[in-house]
Amino acid sequence: MKSDSNWLQRQLWRVKRLRLKKGPIFVVLAAISAVVLAATLQLSPTRQAAALVYSEPALDALPVVPENMRWGFAIDKFHLSDVELKSGDVLGEILLKQGLTYPQVHQIVQNCKGTFHINSMRKGRKLHFIASQEGESPSHLIYEPSPYEYVIFNLREPFEVQLVKRDVKIDTVAASGVLETSFWQALMDNGLNDALADGMIDVLSSSVDFYRQKKGDRFKVVYEQHIVEGEPVGTGKIIAAMYEREDKQFYAFRFEKEGEKANYFDFEGRPARKAFLKSPLKYSRITSRYNLRRLHPILGYHKAHLGTDYAAPHGTPIMAVADGTVLEATRRGGNGLFVKIRHDGIYQTQYLHMSGFAKGIRPGARVVQGQTIGYVGSTGLATGPHVCFRFWKNGREVDHLRLNLPQPEPIKGATLEAFNIVRDELLQLLEKVEYRTFHEQAVRDGETEEEMMKTEP
Repeated sequence: MKSDSNWLQRQLWRVKRLRLKKGPIFVVLAAISAVVLAATLQLSPTRQAAALVYSEPALDALPVVPENMRWGFAIDKFHLSDVELKSGDVLGEILLKQGLTYPQVHQIVQNCKGTFHINSMRKGRKLHFIASQEGESPSHLIYEPSPYEYVIFNLREPFEVQLVKRDVKIDTVAASGVLETSFWQALMDNGLNDALADGMIDVLSSSVDFYRQKKGDRFKVVYEQHIVEGEPVGTGKIIAAMYEREDKQFYAFRFEKEGEKANYFDFEGRPARKAFLKSPLKYSRITSRYNLRRLHPILGYHKAHLGTDYAAPHGTPIMAVADGTVLEATRRGGNGLFVKIRHDGIYQTQYLHMSGFAKGIRPGARVVQGQTIGYVGSTGLATGPHVCFRFWKNGREVDHLRLNLPQPEPIKGATLEAFNIVRDELLQLLEKVEYRTFHEQAVRDGETEEEMMKTEP
């Protein structure tokens, strides 16, 4: 493997600009036919990752897949036809059109039990029908729920249904970015995906205020890239992350203490996930802060605003900022739907104007930090979708943005020594990745502005 830093960065950038297509998918209610017993397709969001290869993989490390082989079939020996799933499609009806009978469809549905949920099929994905030759009824149906697996439906007696897991290779990859407009845009400019963005925010949100993004902020991340049949298909665990603002670095290193599951720690060995998150939403903006004399936007007079408003689209998940027990999950007056949580004998939090509660959220329920407890709405006295986040200390509402919250204890003794070894190794990986803006990367590769724009999707 080459060790030259400049060569390494050029390889990172070339592969970085591979972006897999993605798009929103909408949920469709499952409808079951009494005769066919086939479910209407239920849709859910899916995201694909783009890769930044940290090291050049050995050619013999990649799986060798003959060009004519797909799903275990020599495709050039068969006739392949595709049907794209649309909203409202019923699998049973599609199979009937392919020449199957009602009893045969019923048997296939029965054989799916314990293997694959038909109602998890998604709009936009394809059903691949395989026949011996054109004009004949298909012998098999292939559906790919994700890049990691596929389902083979045998359309002949005895109508078996088989879920096949693909072999996954894991590469260690790295990326960096410079904020020119926002953290999110910097991620997108560098070909990084939503899952990686979520992961970075999860491990850094206790120390980095992502609602105070500034031009010139920078980040680096080392993470696992999943490779299936030679193609990047998704991200795995974040191994190390660093966010820099005004020459101050915030770190998160993955480390497994003996006898415990792996967790994230900062440079000094303190848990990276602090006792309280800085916000109950991942992506949002503050529209109103704690203010004892705020002019109320609906009532029209000055009224103390004892919380912080975070605006976000309707339905955005709201997270518990710390472990605790639900005290209330109800609807009341101007608060609309809200959840109140007791975290310990000192701190409580409240989340107002929800559109609905998450499953299992009721008085007495235990919640953990980062767990979804409800969804952004505009119930009660609200001019638009947002969450009003309120924070209590010793029974008194306070401004959580000005509060010095308790810090967790750092690792000590022999465990700290072991952590420092791992940390220093991960620091070396981070240091091998250079900072460059999106335009600087293109110039480095010798592209003109016009050529660079042509490579954009």
